[in-house]
Amino acid sequence: MNRNRPIAVLAALDIEAATLAGNLPRSDATSPNLSIWEGVLESEPVVLAVTGMGKVAAAMAAQFVCDAHRPQALISVGLAGGIGEPGERGRLIVATGAVQHDFDARPLTNEKGELPGLGVTTLPSDRVVTERLRIAALKVVERAQIVVSGVVLTGDQIVTSRDVRDRLLKDFPDGACFDMETAAVAQVAHQNQVPWSALRITSDSADENFNLHEVLGFGAGSAAELFDRVIVRFLRG
Repeated sequence: MNRNRPIAVLAALDIEAATLAGNLPRSDATSPNLSIWEGVLESEPVVLAVTGMGKVAAAMAAQFVCDAHRPQALISVGLAGGIGEPGERGRLIVATGAVQHDFDARPLTNEKGELPGLGVTTLPSDRVVTERLRIAALKVVERAQIVVSGVVLTGDQIVTSRDVRDRLLKDFPDGACFDMETAAVAQVAHQNQVPWSALRITSDSADENFNLHEVLGFGAGSAAELFDRVIVRFLRG
């Protein structure tokens, strides 16, 4: 990676980015409906963007960042629905890949989630960025077992049903969590030949136990602090 170019971090929500944004000056860069911070952390240039929720918003932001800032890597961060015990939260997922679980172009393609023209279902993350992110997460958290590597399942919905969750895991058994942005960022990164990975923290168990107030509180507190600490550690190398 070219260390003269920035690491770009993309979060969907202000609360997810708040702690990290506190370490960076607001950017003067003009962009449609994006909040951007830009500066240097741990001697590394960094761009932080709050994209808004969903695949379209994430893709638009990722492409803007690629065009305007030519990043050395894209890292998607944010909350996710987990696949563990009911009510479980706080597990860190480092993405080995991402798939759009709600994309289905069959019979033009062979399987659900496969991207026409690309011939792949799961977009693999960059091995170097992912391993560096995994090591950073392990150095930050107290219990290694809460850091998991796996495939992020992305779709334009918040999964709050065990039946829906289990059906999606049947379709994509390698799934480690659910979110609304990572696979979109991954596709933009792939098509711009920019290395990418993602760090997701589970805020709920993607079932009927979902509680919006608790999820947002966790996102604004513990999760935002963890994103900041892991990214800073990642930059430190």
